[in-house]
Amino acid sequence: MADSRDLGLPSLQKLQSAEQMELLDVVDSLRACGLSEIVALPQLIVCGDQSSGKSSVLEAISGIPFPKQDTLCTRFATEVILRRATKGEINVYIVPGEDRAPLDRDRLRRFHRELKTKEDLGDLFKVARDEMGLSSSGRSFSNDILRVEFCGPSQPQLTLVDLPGLIHSETKSQTTGDVELVHNLVSRYLENPRSIILAVVSAKNDIGNQIILQSARKVDPQGQRTLGIITKPDLLIGGSKSEEAFISLARNEDVKFSLGWHVVKNLDSAITQNQQDIRDQQDIRDQQETLFFQKSNFNRLPAHTIGIKFLQARLSKVLFSQIRKELPRLIDDIQIQISAARIARDKLGPSRSKPEQQREFLISLSQTFQTICRDAVRGDYDHEFFQVDTNPDRRLCANVMNMHFEFASKIRKDGASWLIDDVDANDDKYRSREEAIREACKLLKSSRGRELPGLPNPLLVGELFRQYSKPWSGFARSHITNVWKLAKRFLVLLLRHLTDDDVSENIFRFWLQPIMEEKLNLACSKLDELLEVHKDYPMTTNSHFITKSRTSRPNCGKESLESILRSRVQSGKALSAEELNQIMSTVATKTDPDMDLVAAEEALDNMNAYYEVAINLFTDNVPSLAIQAPIIREVPKIFCPTAVFSMDPNIVSRIAGESEEKIMERDSILQKLATLEKGASICKQYAKSPQSCTYLLELC
Repeated sequence: MADSRDLGLPSLQKLQSAEQMELLDVVDSLRACGLSEIVALPQLIVCGDQSSGKSSVLEAISGIPFPKQDTLCTRFATEVILRRATKGEINVYIVPGEDRAPLDRDRLRRFHRELKTKEDLGDLFKVARDEMGLSSSGRSFSNDILRVEFCGPSQPQLTLVDLPGLIHSETKSQTTGDVELVHNLVSRYLENPRSIILAVVSAKNDIGNQIILQSARKVDPQGQRTLGIITKPDLLIGGSKSEEAFISLARNEDVKFSLGWHVVKNLDSAITQNQQDIRDQQDIRDQQETLFFQKSNFNRLPAHTIGIKFLQARLSKVLFSQIRKELPRLIDDIQIQISAARIARDKLGPSRSKPEQQREFLISLSQTFQTICRDAVRGDYDHEFFQVDTNPDRRLCANVMNMHFEFASKIRKDGASWLIDDVDANDDKYRSREEAIREACKLLKSSRGRELPGLPNPLLVGELFRQYSKPWSGFARSHITNVWKLAKRFLVLLLRHLTDDDVSENIFRFWLQPIMEEKLNLACSKLDELLEVHKDYPMTTNSHFITKSRTSRPNCGKESLESILRSRVQSGKALSAEELNQIMSTVATKTDPDMDLVAAEEALDNMNAYYEVAINLFTDNVPSLAIQAPIIREVPKIFCPTAVFSMDPNIVSRIAGESEEKIMERDSILQKLATLEKGASICKQYAKSPQSCTYLLELC
């Protein structure tokens, strides 16, 4: 079995205590089973302005060489994943950015290198740049990620991320697009709440000009997961105001972070160029750093805030604390992802390549469909389908009944072609009683039969009624259509709740839609029957008609006499003989009445009485006979196990058959779910471990 030293892998055991290693083992186990692609895991992110010394800091921490020359500055994110394994190996991959075209994405995913030693990393960065097209396309930076996995028996479980330096403004070689790309790339990493931000600032530049501080403050205002690192302190003039400013910064007196600040000295570039052995370079770097802090004014700082060795110790504690704090939330995130994956899996249903599997799938689906439809028709809303959101279309019975009431109200308000009202007689919608009688009289004369004078033709009442109730047909058809559309929206929502978009669309297109069209036609046919009744002579056994027809015609003489007498009594004046004669002549029966007007008035009053009876019947019959019976009560039956059992095999295949894309989607969801469930199991096992830290007992 190969040893990690065979590959020259650095040992970072000093970054972690035994307890910390145990906790980080959990994180690495999650990452090893692919969970880092699904939920954010803790990691160290090194970021700063260009040429701030980020890569040097990262190399000093990890012992892994990163390109530090200006010509090889970081052009893309590099994720260094340190993983404990029995075999020492270094594997390199490229994770394509989201902005890549499909062909480029596939090409970059195929990129893989196995390095013999870590010294091969120098050439690898150049190869990766070429593979990403940075040297030929004119692009300066990339959204692609270079992922380097260091495996070995002495490795800690840790991820380090080296990011491109933030650019202040465009230059000849760096465009406005480059500035935006780098800022967006860095922001995506910084926004991960489980990442520890190592904000690197160079003592070579003014503090106020280093935009990494603003970026870190934006995502971590309290600095709870940000550790500031000052580099290149040896470039400051001893005793200068600038040196004092950086010493004050290191004391956490200027830009304050909860995690504080740390000062390190970078390796001299001359040594980097002349010294070939990287291990010797690190030893020289450590010696120079120790000597510098002994003699410089930075020796006034607490010892644990200067030097790379103390930085490694601080990072060990910070990383452990961050993971310990985030583990409960990580468990919650995993559970949320598991729930979402299970819903997606259930919607897709089982694999069904064979006809019998397809029919079995539809029968199972139709059972749930029928149960929920029955509840919806009855107004029983206990099922989760009715609770998942506030979309009113889910509660079918409530919506349909509300529409029935609105329909009845609309018919009563606007169902008559005109209204009799002497006050509003100037409005086209209103007529005075005299006008209505005259109109009825015209109709009477055009439909005169062998009836005696003063009596209307029996058919006149029906003809008047059909004219008066003419708007009913339009209102009723509109109501039927609206309820039918509501039922279709309900069916679409239910199918989308029960299965994936493809299956729900196929069920609706190839099965439900044709059936619903038939239901609409049946409803319209039933309405035609209800309207056909009114084309014949009106008929009713309702006693309300007799009562209403007798009280409809006003007794003008009686009302006139009562009015005059009432006014006289109120004024206290007596009636003279002449006034009494005038009153009597007013209320006296006319000796020569217009027989047609008398007949027209009687027909109008009978029509009004019949209208009151008919409107009550119509506003009940349309909802119950033309909607509930042919549409609503049939909803649970249109896709039930019996219907599926008798369904044509071709229809079954068109509905439940699966494309290659859908098969791949199910495999991906099942793989993701397996990864999540494995990760949840790992977390729960660790949370219940008796050797766990005290804080983990709270999770049990």
